[in-house]
Amino acid sequence: MSAIHEPPPTTEPSPGAPGPAVEDPTAAALAGIRHDLHEQGRRIRTTQQAFSIFAVMALLIAFASLLAVAFKLDRKQHFVTVAAPAAAVPARAAAPPLARNVDVTLAQFAVTPSDTAAAAGKVTFRVHNAGTIVHEFVVIRTPRPAADLPLRDGRADESGNVGETGDLRPGTTKSVKLKLSTGHYALICNLPGHYVAGQHTDFAVR
Repeated sequence: MSAIHEPPPTTEPSPGAPGPAVEDPTAAALAGIRHDLHEQGRRIRTTQQAFSIFAVMALLIAFASLLAVAFKLDRKQHFVTVAAPAAAVPARAAAPPLARNVDVTLAQFAVTPSDTAAAAGKVTFRVHNAGTIVHEFVVIRTPRPAADLPLRDGRADESGNVGETGDLRPGTTKSVKLKLSTGHYALICNLPGHYVAGQHTDFAVR
């Protein structure tokens, strides 16, 4: 009798036994995303740190520049301006000596001396009649202005007369030497109507 061969029994896993490990694609994707996010966060932190360092350095440089400018301004404010010594004022030129000789021109109707003052003492008047009619030259010591002498019969009062030339014809010249003291004088022509016509001037002796 031939032997009967039976197929080997089929072994089925029991319901509670663990099966072979199968990789989950969703979990792998999430892990990749987490890794990318971690790398991006690290790069962002590195960039922020670098920017912070740059900002701090820029602030320090600006502060240093501000201090330098303030220091320069402070130094400028402490500079002392030294004024140059004023140039020496030149001494006044000595006044020319007062005249001793005075030229006088008579005309219609004016008395014009070459000087308006003379030194006290001997004074010589050289009088020339440049007019076309007869004139005279009279020197009167008076405190009044030459234009304000009292009048008598249309002529000036000659109180204080210290000397005169007498009549001078046109074109003639005559000198008169007088000793004059310090004071005010009137030089006039006192022919009728000449004084009132304006033939007078003031003169000083110092």
